[in-house]
Amino acid sequence: MEKLLSFLVLCIVLHAGNDKQVKSQSLDPNSPYAGVETEYTRPDADLDMHLDEPILAPNPRGGPEQVFLTIGDRTGTAITVSWSSNKTMETLVLYSKESKKYDLLAKGDEPKRYTYMDYTSGLLHHVTLSNLEYNTKYYYKIGSSNEEFLTFYGDFTTPPAPGPDTAIKFTIVGDLGQTYSSNTTLGHMMESEGQYLLNMGDFSYADDYQPRWDTWGRMMTPYSSKVPFVFTYGNHEIEYKESANEREPFVAATHRFATPWKSSRSQGPLFYSVEIGPVHIVALNSYVSLAKYTPQYKWLEADLSRVNRAITPWVVIITHAPWYNTYNAHYLEGEVMRNAVEYFARKYHVDAIYSGHVHSYERFKRLYFYEEDNCAPVYVTIGDGGNREGPATAFKVTPQPPYSAFREPSFGHGTLEIFNKTTAVFKWHRNQDEEAVTADVFYLTNVHSISKNCPQPSEPLQPHYSPHLLSKREIGVHCDQHVSSF
Repeated sequence: MEKLLSFLVLCIVLHAGNDKQVKSQSLDPNSPYAGVETEYTRPDADLDMHLDEPILAPNPRGGPEQVFLTIGDRTGTAITVSWSSNKTMETLVLYSKESKKYDLLAKGDEPKRYTYMDYTSGLLHHVTLSNLEYNTKYYYKIGSSNEEFLTFYGDFTTPPAPGPDTAIKFTIVGDLGQTYSSNTTLGHMMESEGQYLLNMGDFSYADDYQPRWDTWGRMMTPYSSKVPFVFTYGNHEIEYKESANEREPFVAATHRFATPWKSSRSQGPLFYSVEIGPVHIVALNSYVSLAKYTPQYKWLEADLSRVNRAITPWVVIITHAPWYNTYNAHYLEGEVMRNAVEYFARKYHVDAIYSGHVHSYERFKRLYFYEEDNCAPVYVTIGDGGNREGPATAFKVTPQPPYSAFREPSFGHGTLEIFNKTTAVFKWHRNQDEEAVTADVFYLTNVHSISKNCPQPSEPLQPHYSPHLLSKREIGVHCDQHVSSF
């Protein structure tokens, strides 16, 4: 950890020269920051970190690296440990509740490689540790060898038991990439001390150059080997390249990261759900069709209908492309998806929907088809992790419409802290002059707790498009590039 934080300080010194002084002001009357004007430095687009940076260096002897933890089952009693190695080694994890004891053992299947154009990955290992106790710290060791270069040591804490008054804190990020700004965000994420990470996709920005998947994994390891994450896939994970005969989407991501899709009755790893403490989390895929009666559409309704709100009172959806957006970047790309399933979000009392894709921050009021509705979800776009494309700074809808509570073109990350079955708080932490400064705060009241005051919506008979839409042709221009047949 100290090595990473020292590296972050170096990055700040090297890359502080191209930034802009700007001002921001919250327009949300319900925010503690209403009317408060803040002056800060907004970073420009940044470069990917140099391949020779120490934090991106491979294990010199081919041992385990790029270590990630993901939820291994639907209810949080299993954690999957994933890693890469360039040396043949056992797909085995030793673990225990006491440091250095390692009296429990779990094995995985034989490791696999994948190829993409002229690239061949390292050996990719996955081991699921099952029947874990809730709210318990475990210590683990990858590999059984006595040779240190073939081992990796880590620890993690399992989620609290499901229950209506269980407290938990999540860190939230999207479109992180692997720039110097990304690494600043990563340091802030560590400081936020979220127990689990919700990642909105667009991880590495490898964009067909597969070695950048490896460097991203190395950059993440000090964090991802301790904090399990729940994620959705972004467009940069698709890597569909017909000209190179690469016609299978999501190859790198699905080989590198495990999801508990079988336990959530999904048809595959591209969309799934988990329960962590008091929260049911649904990971939707923006690039798998959600048209009526498609597999993802039918699965979503079935999944939401099965949630036991007496045990998991909170429901959160994560997806990549935002359903609401007032920025110029990716404007209206989420309209088809939103029209297809927004009814389900309102019907089943979803509390919040988080997305990325737009490289800035925006929080919307509780909305149902662009109308304020206290029984509808809060929508948050948080694709501001710091990737090389820089922050989205141009707005499509001006002035700021009343349904957009707060918007700001900056890098940062979020936290969602749930206190009990009725109350939670979401905070957005801006990368302000390289510090993590809380710039937006929103307290959430659980929708299910007020559901007796929520009339059931009627299923819409026709699409409800943005009130700012110039023509239906504009929908086609934006949505054709968003909805795929994958």
